[in-house]
Amino acid sequence: MKQTEWKIIYSSYTGLTKGAIRLLSKEVSKYIVREEGQYKLYVLPCEKEGCEISKNAFILGLYQESELIRSFVEENEIKEGGFLVKVIENPADPMGRLVILTARDEKELLYSVVSFLDDYIPGPGAPRGGCIFMPNKTFDERLKLYSYTDAPEHPVRSIFTWGHNINDYRAYIDNMVRMGYNELILWNDYVPINIEEVIDYAHSYGISVILGYTWGWKSFRKAENITDEQIEALKESIIKEFEECYAPINCEGIYFQSFTEKNTEYIGDKLIARVVTDLVNEVSDKLFQIKPEMRIIFGLHATSVVNRLDEIARVDKRVEILWEDCGDFPYDYESRIWNEEKYEASFEFTKKLLELRGGVGVGIVFKGVMMMDWSKFVYQSGPYVLGEGADALKEHDKRIRGYAWRRYSAEWMQYGEAAGRMMKFINDNELAPTTMCLAGTFDGGAYLPVAVCGQMFRGYDGDYLTLLNRVARRSYLTME
Repeated sequence: MKQTEWKIIYSSYTGLTKGAIRLLSKEVSKYIVREEGQYKLYVLPCEKEGCEISKNAFILGLYQESELIRSFVEENEIKEGGFLVKVIENPADPMGRLVILTARDEKELLYSVVSFLDDYIPGPGAPRGGCIFMPNKTFDERLKLYSYTDAPEHPVRSIFTWGHNINDYRAYIDNMVRMGYNELILWNDYVPINIEEVIDYAHSYGISVILGYTWGWKSFRKAENITDEQIEALKESIIKEFEECYAPINCEGIYFQSFTEKNTEYIGDKLIARVVTDLVNEVSDKLFQIKPEMRIIFGLHATSVVNRLDEIARVDKRVEILWEDCGDFPYDYESRIWNEEKYEASFEFTKKLLELRGGVGVGIVFKGVMMMDWSKFVYQSGPYVLGEGADALKEHDKRIRGYAWRRYSAEWMQYGEAAGRMMKFINDNELAPTTMCLAGTFDGGAYLPVAVCGQMFRGYDGDYLTLLNRVARRSYLTME
């Protein structure tokens, strides 16, 4: 018999806790507030701590703020910097259940909800009828007792993408939350006119927003020569664009790419590593004077500086470096290893990056997922409304990309362990927490490779098949 006697009990409805409560209410309501084939309407009450608990309840709140949660949970049950999901008997009614969702900070509190929805319900919580697992029947009987605590290995888990491939920014951000990402790097030629709305929505789920623009990438990436005068003009244009377009925006920082996406060390007679380091240091110092609290992230393609790390070591340590194109898969666009020698060599190079600048401000970009079709790429022609596309646009793009995502998913099943090996290597060799980033286009769904990377970035012990099994059963996945 369906258990409809549930309520959410919360300690406060402020900040990111609002997002956690909204997500929990939305997702568990589909199991609780309707009965199949009947137009019988229940609601899921949400009540402040101190109310009566007569039968079943979700108890959600920060550990240090909730006396009720502390009465059921010892402090050492929660991993440092992490969350706890605990399903126990209701002491007032042994037939009832209490689901305790707690953490010491709001971001991890949100992930306690995500873990309950995406790991408990389709996993240990799912009833079984013969050979059939039925997560949709989880709340038809008493929940199974359970306790799980987890903490992120990498505090920053970002996605890099181009703004104009996003047709629905709310769904995009919702999917990021479920897949474990907490930072969105948006690259645009022009600032979208609704960017503040996008940022506000992201912030409501604990996602930081970094806005990307070119520091010479568009102008000099294919140049055969660059003069001192052009470099000075570039510096002035970068600072001017920042002051006019980015400084007033409530984002966490900016991201840029310059002229390092080349397979040669020089542009004309200029050593790329030296010139770009001088450019970054001078411009960044001026931007920090304008907005000292923001983050500046240097999107650096390794191909032109691989043998010039001594120059890159001079980059201002206030500037984070996000390394791209560091070898074969998972650094390459392809979702499989094409060159075993290049793949093995990427471990040694990765170790150098992790040690560069004493391990400060290191970020690593994985790829091997859907990208833009560069043979048909069109630059944005002006400011636009981001992520408010019509259903017809969403359906069009999803239809075109459907088979490609099926192929990527299949290849991550076969070759993803190679990405896992690199992830474990990073975990074992980092001197400080490494920012992990996945670059690609992910609109239209929550796809298996993206979800696998999100889980891998959060924590990975080297067991790829177990991770794949855990992720593949999640109900939010777009399996096509």
